Amino acid sequence: MEIKTSQGIHKSKGGLIRSFVATENGRIKEISISGDFFLFPEEAFFKIAGELKGIEAKREDIEHKIEEIYIRENIQSPGTSPADFTESIMKALGV
Repeated sequence: MEIKTSQGIHKSKGGLIRSFVATENGRIKEISISGDFFLFPEEAFFKIAGELKGIEAKREDIEHKIEEIYIRENIQSPGTSPADFTESIMKALGV
């Protein structure tokens, strides 16, 4: 079981999104997201990263989960969308 960690960077209208993603057996094992964008409420960062752990490292699964969290937590991120976070993660995954 190889664990691979990589970085993805995506520039959204709202700022730079940097993702560090470790996968194991096609699933996200560890993930951290940082950058110079705004996300309200601020603790939503941790909810997104926490809830992505364990899901399949597939674009549609990742984007759907982030969209679900945005709606449930009423996340506001001027100039940055769930698709932008997904793009950063997919770049980390090399897709």
